Amino acid sequence: MESGDDQLVRRGMRLANANAALWAVGNGLVSTTLVVYLALDLGAQGLAISAILAAPRFAGALRLAAPALMARTLRRKSLCLAGYALSGAVLVGMPFLAIGLGRSNTAVGVAVLVASWCVYHLLEYVATVALWSWLGDLMPPDARGRLIGRRERWLTVGRMIGMAASFAIIALWNQVDPDVERWRPLAGSAVVGALLLVMSVLPLARMPGLAKRPSAAPQRPWRSLLACLADADYRRLLVFSCYLAVANGLTGMAQSMYPLRVLGVEYRGMLAMRMTMYAGQSALAPAAGGWVAELGARRVMTLSQLLVATGPLFFWIATPAAPWWVAGAFLVWIAYVGLNVGLDTIKLDLAPAENNAPHLAVYYTLSDLANGVMLIGGGLMYDRLVAGGARAEAVYSGLFLAGFVLRLLAVGLILRLREPPPRAL
Repeated sequence: MESGDDQLVRRGMRLANANAALWAVGNGLVSTTLVVYLALDLGAQGLAISAILAAPRFAGALRLAAPALMARTLRRKSLCLAGYALSGAVLVGMPFLAIGLGRSNTAVGVAVLVASWCVYHLLEYVATVALWSWLGDLMPPDARGRLIGRRERWLTVGRMIGMAASFAIIALWNQVDPDVERWRPLAGSAVVGALLLVMSVLPLARMPGLAKRPSAAPQRPWRSLLACLADADYRRLLVFSCYLAVANGLTGMAQSMYPLRVLGVEYRGMLAMRMTMYAGQSALAPAAGGWVAELGARRVMTLSQLLVATGPLFFWIATPAAPWWVAGAFLVWIAYVGLNVGLDTIKLDLAPAENNAPHLAVYYTLSDLANGVMLIGGGLMYDRLVAGGARAEAVYSGLFLAGFVLRLLAVGLILRLREPPPRAL
C-alpha cells in the first residue's frame, strides 16, 4: 500500500506532466523559429534576429525578484499560475499587431515583435522559477532523475505534436488559399499556440501547492541570491551553464538565418527537422532519467555534450546544392535530452532544499544573460563583417566552426562538476 507521501508525489507529477504536455504543444505552435520567420517577413536583418533571440534573456534578469515575490507578495503557486496565464495572453495579439504596424514602418513592426516576445518570456521566466521550486519540493531526491526524465518525455512529445499541428495549419491554409501572404498562416499558428499556453495553467491549478514547505516562502530572498555564489559546488554549475550559454549563443543568429537565407529551407522544412529531433528526445527521455539516477548527471552530460558539439559542423558542411546536410545537426541534437535531464536534476540537487528559489533564480538569470550577450555579439559580428565586405557565407562558416570548438571545450567544465550524495526528505 502506498503511503500518503507517495500518493501526493504521484498525483502531483501526473498534473505536472499534464501541464508540461499542454505547454509544450503550445510552445511548438508558437516556436522561436516561427517568430524568426515572421521577423524575416518584416525584413529583419542579422542584428534584429539576434535581438529576437537575445532580448528575452536580458528581460529575464528581472526574474531575480521572483523569490522576493514568493516571500512577500504572492504565494508560490499563485505566482506560477499568474505568470504562465499572462504570458500566453501576451502572445495572442503579438503577430497581428507587429505585422500591422510593420506594413507602414518595418522598424516599428520588428520593435513590437521583440517587445512582445520579451514581455512573454519575462512572465514565463518568473513563473518557471516558482514552478521548479515547487517541483523541487514535490520530487524526492532519490527519484528525481527518473521523474524529470518522464517529464522531459511529455515536453518533447508535446513540442512535436505542436510543431506537427503548426505544419498542418500552414499547409492547409496554403492549400485553401495558395495566394495567401506567408505571415498569415504563421500568425494563425501562433494564436492557437498562445491559447494552449494559457490552458496549460489548468493542471497546475489542481496540483498540491505544498505551501507549508520551507521553500514555498523563500528566506532572506535578496541576501540568498549572493549566498549561492559562495557555494563552490553551485558556482561550478553556474560557470558551466554560463559557458554553455555563450557557446550556444555565438551561433544562435547564424543557425536561425542560414537555413532560409542561404540554403533556401522553408519554415515547414525546419519544422520537419525539429520534429525529428523531438521524436528522438522523447524516445530517450525516460532512459536518460534512469541513466542520470544510476550513473550520475555528470557522466550522462559528458557524453551528451560530445555529441551535440558536432551540430554546427553540419551547418558548416551544408550548401545550397546539398542543404540536407543541415538535418545531421538535428539528429545529433537528440543528445540534448541527456543534458536537459542532467542539468534539471543537478540544479535541484545542489540547491538547498529549505530555500531553493534564490539558487534557481540566479542559475537561470546568469546563464540567460550570458547567452543574450553572445547572441547580440554574434549578430553584430555578422552585420559588421558583411558591411565591411566579407562574404556572408564565409562569416557563417567561421561562426559555425567557432561554435563547434567552444561547445567541445565545455566538456572540461562538466568534468569539474560535483554531485551531492542522495539526500533524504
